[in-house]
Amino acid sequence: MAVRLFHLFMPEREHGTLVAMTLRFLEYAGRRIEGSRINRELRSLVQKAGLFQPSAVYIFVALRYLVAVVVALLILIFRYGADGITPVDFFLALLFGYLFYRYALIGLKVYGDRRANVIRGELPPVLDIMLMALDAGVSIDQCMRYVANITGNTAPVTSECLRRHIADIDAGMPYDAALDRLGQRLGVDEAQDLAATIKQALFQGGELGTTLRRFSADLTDKRLATAREQVGRKAPQLTMVMIIFFMPVLLIVLAGPAVVNLKGALRTAGQELATKGDIVK
Repeated sequence: MAVRLFHLFMPEREHGTLVAMTLRFLEYAGRRIEGSRINRELRSLVQKAGLFQPSAVYIFVALRYLVAVVVALLILIFRYGADGITPVDFFLALLFGYLFYRYALIGLKVYGDRRANVIRGELPPVLDIMLMALDAGVSIDQCMRYVANITGNTAPVTSECLRRHIADIDAGMPYDAALDRLGQRLGVDEAQDLAATIKQALFQGGELGTTLRRFSADLTDKRLATAREQVGRKAPQLTMVMIIFFMPVLLIVLAGPAVVNLKGALRTAGQELATKGDIVK
């Protein structure tokens, strides 16, 4: 039963290959390092990055430590000289190892933020297709299956989450739990609001098409407000760029002729003074 569940929920893993054995070793190492004290923040960051397997957290933990140790060893190897390894070498190895240990978490956050931005950009067309399908008279289950099948190219990240949601439904998971998991997999506030809206319409009644249309309009307004805010932030940055790169060139263009004329006038005055001195002599 455990093997069947492993193949069911992790079908993308090639069993018996070198990659699979490496991943299993990293998972084992991560479990030995962290044990049962994986914090919720790290698990949330891993899920926001699109890594939904339970073993992904432990693999990431093992990779963080592995990268830190490898970097520290490389620093010691490159710093090894005739005097051996000095305390300064140990300090540099520890420093760079710790920095790469921290950079791994920062990189995971950056990747999760990029994925969240991609999902926010994919939600409006996905909502439009859902509204078209609902207006055609299909159920929400058929609508989500249809959207998951046709949005593989236009919204690949959201489509993958929808396919996982459909797999949960087919496996017998209740609709409310499946919708909650869908919101967690998408990992953005807008998607969680969408899942809550669908769940409310399903279990408390109401026309889903009207609710989704209103939600789509609110999402569009929010995106426009975010775009205006970003444009407002870019204006001071562009001003600084203009001051740094354009002002020196502009000053050279404006002051260049004056400097040339002043230089010519000084040269002429010097020649006249030299001529008068020769005459006096």
